Amino acid sequence: MAAKSILPELLPKLETYIDERMAEWKARSADRPEPTLPSTKEGKVNVRELALALGLKRSQEQHFFKHAELRAAVNAAAAAQGLAPIGSRAEIDANDVAVGKRIEKTSAYLSDLQKVCAEQAAQIVVLRSRVASLEEKLRLRDETGMVFRGGL
Repeated sequence: MAAKSILPELLPKLETYIDERMAEWKARSADRPEPTLPSTKEGKVNVRELALALGLKRSQEQHFFKHAELRAAVNAAAAAQGLAPIGSRAEIDANDVAVGKRIEKTSAYLSDLQKVCAEQAAQIVVLRSRVASLEEKLRLRDETGMVFRGGL
């Protein structure tokens, strides 16, 4: 038997709670813009405190992350109060992973470029030495008229 959905019971409670918090927030003066929704020091919605305020068990916090209806209701109020929405850390973590991968690729590419540049610099040194040697041979030939065996 499937577990009974918590949405029909929780959604009306949540909407009432949010309406009360928004009315309280709007009633505050402009010089006290602190959010009335439970929030963390980092400016995110505190889901644990929200669940406790609604009379939920700690294990029921998960519903705010799993059900888009609950999340959307809270996130709309959170945005109005200047708080980061529920699940914002997951988005940030995903972005951090993508940026990390890009940095790794760029770093590997840079390492390859540095290796190629070092090889080319070594080749340039060898070629400059060879050019200097050939120029010296040409100078000697021009001065003395001496012919070298085996070409230049």
